[in-house]
Amino acid sequence: MRKLPALLVTGLGLCLISCLFLTTVARADQPPRKRKPAPPAPKPPDQMAELLALMRRTQQAAEAAQEEARRAREQSESLQQKLSQTTAELATLRQLIQDNKSGSLAALPTELKSALKAELKTELRAELAQPTKEAAPTRDTSAASTQADAPPAEERLARLEEQVEVHNSQLKEHAQTKVESDSRFRVRMYGQILFNTYLQTADSPQRTAPPNAPSPINPPLARQRNFGSTLRQTTLGFVLDGPRVGSARLSAETEFDFYGGVTDDSFGGVLGQIRMRTGSVRLDWENTSLAAGLRHTLISPREPASLASVWYAPLSEAGNLWQWRPQINLERRQSVGESSQLLWQGGMMLPFGETLAGTPIEGTPSPQGRLAFRHTTAAEKRFEIGLAGLVGRRDFLPRRRVTAYVVSTDWLIPLGNRWELSGETYFSKANNLGEQSGIRADAIFAITGPLNLAATAVRGVHAFGGWSQLTFNARRDLDFNFAYGIEDPRNRDLFDGVRSANLRFRNHAASANFIYQLRANFQLSLEYRRLMTDYAAGRRRSDHYNLALGYNF
Repeated sequence: MRKLPALLVTGLGLCLISCLFLTTVARADQPPRKRKPAPPAPKPPDQMAELLALMRRTQQAAEAAQEEARRAREQSESLQQKLSQTTAELATLRQLIQDNKSGSLAALPTELKSALKAELKTELRAELAQPTKEAAPTRDTSAASTQADAPPAEERLARLEEQVEVHNSQLKEHAQTKVESDSRFRVRMYGQILFNTYLQTADSPQRTAPPNAPSPINPPLARQRNFGSTLRQTTLGFVLDGPRVGSARLSAETEFDFYGGVTDDSFGGVLGQIRMRTGSVRLDWENTSLAAGLRHTLISPREPASLASVWYAPLSEAGNLWQWRPQINLERRQSVGESSQLLWQGGMMLPFGETLAGTPIEGTPSPQGRLAFRHTTAAEKRFEIGLAGLVGRRDFLPRRRVTAYVVSTDWLIPLGNRWELSGETYFSKANNLGEQSGIRADAIFAITGPLNLAATAVRGVHAFGGWSQLTFNARRDLDFNFAYGIEDPRNRDLFDGVRSANLRFRNHAASANFIYQLRANFQLSLEYRRLMTDYAAGRRRSDHYNLALGYNF
């Protein structure tokens, strides 16, 4: 009986071990079961909403960036189109821009450039402001934050303007067909094909652009009026860019027209030969320029605006001391503040074989100088006023000498945004600037007899004169110009010489014209000029009407 519990315990243990062994074998025969991944712990509701909002703001910011990029591309295309148009317009002003290095740039190119820049600024500001106003209602707080982090409109405008200047210079550089000289330096050609048709109410030897009313002593068969046309005022020029000489840039320019060889009476004033108008070489430093050649004089840097008189400057022999003379000039530009300059100009005008009644005029080089103050206004208009002078000597054999001098002042004054006043005035003695050499000497010298006689006295004639022009810029492509000039020799000096009915005293000229730029390089102008000349035999009057069509290249 004692062994019975022990046997039961042993049997139960064997049964338990047998069950465990059978269970293990059965599990080994079955394939293993896959465990299901534990479900992620749910996130709090506030974190999920924040994540969705962040994704939405990121998408909106990306859409806003794409919209900004699209507008930038549109603005870039618009600016490229405008630059291509202005490049063609600026092509007509390249020579004047080249002259600006010597401080003799006329007012027109500055005005056109300033007007284009002002208009471009206005359009850029409008384009920058318009997308901001349109996109503001569609942006949420994140978009507003992105906009706040972006550069301000003025900064973006400055960047765009800088880019425009870069593109402008590149377009001006590549718009021209490259012409190379034998020295492999670039040669740039410019010019104007100019057609003039005119009506003159009194016959004159210079019918295309008469400087004065005809003499009262006319041939018996002289016409009362004449009508004609010409292309001889067409001009052609070249600008040559040379190498650097130290820190200076070497360049040269030359300009021609077709008014040589024949007079207005020959072949109807249509045919002509090419002649040189100007030609010079230059060395340009940062604030200094040296020029030598056939150039405009320092004492008369301005001209009235006209397409009727190009072969000689408008108002010649009526107050405009225009002339192309051989000379050597030096200019120094000194800054006075941010927008002002002082111009110190000096040089030497050289003799070039002048004649008087067929007799050569000897002489020494004539020193000349000019001091000018230049200021650019807030509206980018140029104000300039200058004082100049010239002195020289004229020699006639045997041992007859005349001292010649000129004192002049010139001005360029903007009157608001659309009006401009320009001109010059002078007092002189024995001054033949503005005259055709050897053509008319009675307003320059008083001669008591033939020059080939030693007893003939030669005296210099004092004279006062000047001109002024009022310009109205109606539009960027339309100007109205009103000009008046006068030359008045001293009568008692004239009476010291030989007097005749053809002796000329005072000469007036008044003109009114408009210059309309139909296209970037095509101009139309209509001008009326009234000439009034006092001779010893009385006053003569003449009216001149001129229609001009010019193509610039």
